[in-house]
Amino acid sequence: MMFRLLTPADIGELHRVEAETYLPALHESDEAFLRLIELFPEGAFGFFDEHGLCGYAFATPTRAGETLPLRRVLAQIPVDADTFYIHDVAIAHRCRGRGLARQLVERLLTLAAARGFRRSELVSVQGSAPFWQKFGFETVYEFEYVPGVASAKMKRER
Repeated sequence: MMFRLLTPADIGELHRVEAETYLPALHESDEAFLRLIELFPEGAFGFFDEHGLCGYAFATPTRAGETLPLRRVLAQIPVDADTFYIHDVAIAHRCRGRGLARQLVERLLTLAAARGFRRSELVSVQGSAPFWQKFGFETVYEFEYVPGVASAKMKRER
């Protein structure tokens, strides 16, 4: 298993894992993925094995309370960013059960702390809130991230 930053060449693999993990309404655009890699490369990484991408994570600095809309390209990282926003964590079916999601989240939270962020936020989808609670995230409110998809805005303060 190899850990590394994501590159534009990984876009096909990102969508393959995304398709195994998320409902189609929750899929991200190429442009949005590529822009996150460009703007905050240290927040875009994954695990790879001999068969390709096993799991990936995306995060970026933002302002408290903001939620990144799907399929919209982030123009820039706010100069007054005060929150570490976890946008996406996904694991390929063949790689589940190895603790990769936990490792990705731990790396994200370590990065957040190293960058001086005391607050992290995310949107939990597809019933994943209990997973995020294990890392100290609490539900702020429930909503539909996209029509028909129950979601929870979550935060963690440390």
